[in-house]
Amino acid sequence: MATGRRDVSVGFVVLSFLVFLAVGCSKNDPRKYDVWGTVTYRGQPVPAGSVTFIPDASQGNSGPAVTIKIENGRYDSRKEGRGHIGGPHKVRITGLTGKDSGDEFFPEGTLLFPDYETAVDLPAGPSEQNFVVPDDWVLPPPSNEPYQGP
Repeated sequence: MATGRRDVSVGFVVLSFLVFLAVGCSKNDPRKYDVWGTVTYRGQPVPAGSVTFIPDASQGNSGPAVTIKIENGRYDSRKEGRGHIGGPHKVRITGLTGKDSGDEFFPEGTLLFPDYETAVDLPAGPSEQNFVVPDDWVLPPPSNEPYQGP
């Protein structure tokens, strides 16, 4: 009979853990707010890439970062079922050409510009955040010098 009790206890622990995960990972988490907007570079929509919102720990904000895909100059966390926690965030934007280069590692094209970083204070609620990458934010010219290592 001790084995039966152990099986029930283990089953109860597993069930409790699964319920805890379901509640903790719920899409109804009030701390996760939708964010959407546009990303432009040189007056044009950025064809592909991503926008990453990173809570700014130096300003007392902590929590998970969220990355949202850019498609034709627009990003929308509502499409991806993700959101932000509000407060000060660092924002990292990666812009890609959107043209398949034939390289399996870069199916959405090559870089338009080096990763661009800025900051934003997100509200405790849904919001639209539009970003303009400065026109002079360019990739450095390729070097003819051989790689020397660190």
